[in-house]
Amino acid sequence: MNDMENVKRRVKKLLALSKSPNENEAAMAMKMANSLMSQYRMNESEFNGYTEKTVKATKRFVEWRAILSNAVEKLYATYHYRDVDTGSFIFCGEELDVFMSTEMYKYLVKTVDRMAAQNIRKNAKHKYRQSYRSGVASRLYERITEMGEQCSWRNPQELETSKKEISEWVHNQVSISKVNVKDKLIKVNRDAWNKGKREADSISLNRQMTGCGNRMIGDYR
Repeated sequence: MNDMENVKRRVKKLLALSKSPNENEAAMAMKMANSLMSQYRMNESEFNGYTEKTVKATKRFVEWRAILSNAVEKLYATYHYRDVDTGSFIFCGEELDVFMSTEMYKYLVKTVDRMAAQNIRKNAKHKYRQSYRSGVASRLYERITEMGEQCSWRNPQELETSKKEISEWVHNQVSISKVNVKDKLIKVNRDAWNKGKREADSISLNRQMTGCGNRMIGDYR
């Protein structure tokens, strides 16, 4: 990643934070974003409008990844679909929302994988490992649903309206194949699933959600 990409990445984060319900935090973030855009001769219009971003995933359908991608939509006004040829998830919406959605999704995926590596015995079967991950993802979905209204910068009605508009935009742009998900689900190991669900409460979400927790502007440097 070159220096300009790093600057754009920081500006995106600051603009996202400028929508925080904390007025002081939002004002400081906007001031810093404007300063950077002025310094590097950027225009805020570069960060507006509908766009899409692809996040690589496994070609085979994986339930727990789908749960996490749906959970992210609880926070941001994005719409996503899965490319059945590559397995990748494509998040669509306004650029700032897409940026935050993809960052959140990647953080959660890495966290679930790390927990599986740390908390499951090395000789555990694939079904056990996937069931554990699904348990973690399911609990994260619940937690994000519970926290979403407080942490999203849009009220629930505005969030749903924006998501509907983006969904219509996506379906006008892309032909999305319908997949019978039920045929792709594995029968879970209930012990592993419950273990994952319990341990998901240890995952910190505060520093990932704009306008939530004790995150400071300096964290975006």
